[in-house]
Amino acid sequence: MTAASATPTATAKMLPVHICVRQTLAWDDAALVSAGLHPRFQQKYDTWNATLTMPYRVFRQRLTEIARLNISRVDGAVSSSIDDVPAGHLIVPVDDDDWFAPDLVAHLRRTDDSHAVAFLWSQATLQPESPLAPFRRHIARLVGRRDKHVCKTCNYALRQQPSLTPLLSNHVHASRYVDAHPAQVRRLPPTLSIQNRSLASQTTLAWGQPTIHPARLIALVAKYRGLYTAWHPPDGLQWAVPYVRLMAELMTEIRVRPDHP
Repeated sequence: MTAASATPTATAKMLPVHICVRQTLAWDDAALVSAGLHPRFQQKYDTWNATLTMPYRVFRQRLTEIARLNISRVDGAVSSSIDDVPAGHLIVPVDDDDWFAPDLVAHLRRTDDSHAVAFLWSQATLQPESPLAPFRRHIARLVGRRDKHVCKTCNYALRQQPSLTPLLSNHVHASRYVDAHPAQVRRLPPTLSIQNRSLASQTTLAWGQPTIHPARLIALVAKYRGLYTAWHPPDGLQWAVPYVRLMAELMTEIRVRPDHP
């Protein structure tokens, strides 16, 4: 049966889906990490390594291994480099520490149609919450405030087209495209991914500030140990339990250096 004669259902079942990890540093290579580290992050990198027993790059590599395990369990997905994805195939971009539901591809294929070039779903974020977070969400709902960027780190997919390639690496640009082309976007109702905003996240490590104090870093270690140990999956996110357990185990391996500054 040719593509032209295929039914929409058959076409959707054949839709190839590629999970593509955005470019990052080779965390398993100390020399490459040192050479590629952004100068604005250097103080935080050095403070982490002087304060904690597990080097920053080793922690990031462990995060990557957990994420790779997760990707390997997404049924029907292919792990690819963006440059290797054929035109028309679907690309799901992701950072090297985030996770997907195992049935993500099934949802994408059921939602697929010939007019859609972008797909969007809900994403949960795993991070310690401030005491004011529930109040802020309540106020946002009351005033009808929506997220500034509808595309996050791991909650959208795009067809492989040269004009859309820049949107794969930058979720802010992807959000602008989605907002400007609603007729080309299909929305999937479930929460199908989790942003694991870990201890090593730039947002966690005092985003927008040039430095972090060792005492602040030590306090964050305690918060993240509690986060992963106490986490209970909301409805629909039971699939994330194995990865949260691995994160809990990872956090138990981090100790404060006795000679920390």
